[in-house]
Amino acid sequence: MHRFSLLLFLLFWFECRAFAHPVSYKDAFGIMSYNSSNRNELLLTYSINHKFAVAHTYLLEYKSEFFIPRANFLLKRWNQISSQANVYLSLGSGFEKFKKQVFGAHLAEIVLDWESRKYYSSFEGLILQRDNGLNIDMPHQVFGHGKIRLGMAPFLADYEDLNIWFITQFDGNTHDKAVHTTQLLRFYRKNVLWEIGASFQGSFQFNFMIHL
Repeated sequence: MHRFSLLLFLLFWFECRAFAHPVSYKDAFGIMSYNSSNRNELLLTYSINHKFAVAHTYLLEYKSEFFIPRANFLLKRWNQISSQANVYLSLGSGFEKFKKQVFGAHLAEIVLDWESRKYYSSFEGLILQRDNGLNIDMPHQVFGHGKIRLGMAPFLADYEDLNIWFITQFDGNTHDKAVHTTQLLRFYRKNVLWEIGASFQGSFQFNFMIHL
């Protein structure tokens, strides 16, 4: 009975940490969508193994559309008795579409996270190297976007039940120097996760992730 309970806990732990990670378990297919008033992103991933995934990003930001195939790598993982930490690297190359014109675009992203069943923290830093110099709303040809998230679960639920988290997000980019603070509610059950929230500036946000 003790071994069975431990196995269930490990399965629950592993499935929960598959969400929103650039690399998941072997042969896992992921769909991730992040949406706010100024930015929409769709990310499709397929994990070759637990350390490497191929992916494709569609990003709409400041009227520019980005289509970028990418490779995701798990660089380091620390497994503790009641927590886990990860470092991921993503590299990609594709194109940017702006007013029917096409330009080269390249992507690099670093993701760091630490979480237990009760607490969660993450940092994401994304750099776009762009050939497009025509978009006056996105004038920097080296465009950066950063995001910090801190979260807490008000109660612990089983894998089969609905899990709820409170998330506070801080984000900004090269063009908009202001740091935006967003409060989100995260819900997940089994292999489906969704988040709803709003920033202090009034921007609504909706995200969802599915792993198959």
